[in-house]
Amino acid sequence: MALPYRVSGTLTKSAGLAAAIAKQSKILSFKPAKKIEFSFDPFRERTVSLRCILSLFNQERVRDTNPNCAVKTTVVCDRSEPTINITLASGHKILFKTQYLETVEILKKFNELVSSQVEAAESSSTPVKGTKTTKQGKRRT
Repeated sequence: MALPYRVSGTLTKSAGLAAAIAKQSKILSFKPAKKIEFSFDPFRERTVSLRCILSLFNQERVRDTNPNCAVKTTVVCDRSEPTINITLASGHKILFKTQYLETVEILKKFNELVSSQVEAAESSSTPVKGTKTTKQGKRRT
């Protein structure tokens, strides 16, 4: 007598790591952030994920979400671990120690802790009714 066959896992394949990073980077928003500081030693192991995040955070589309947010990069030579310090406009501070984190994990946590505050603020505000735009042609007099 054979055991019944059970399907485990997902039925669809994931789109891959690059698609997951692209999905998370579309959600990025600096609106609640006041200052973001990157600090890393380029000669230390496991700084690749922080450097990848740094390049994603310096995209023009992401920087335009809050032009007043200061993004500062500090390259040190003291074998310290790579970190991201985020100071929010509310006064709270968030510290990411990224030595053992992957790029997708950092993006997910950033979106969970920082970018999610933007969605909550936008959804709590009253919706503005859109006005119907009309095409204005040349007037003949």
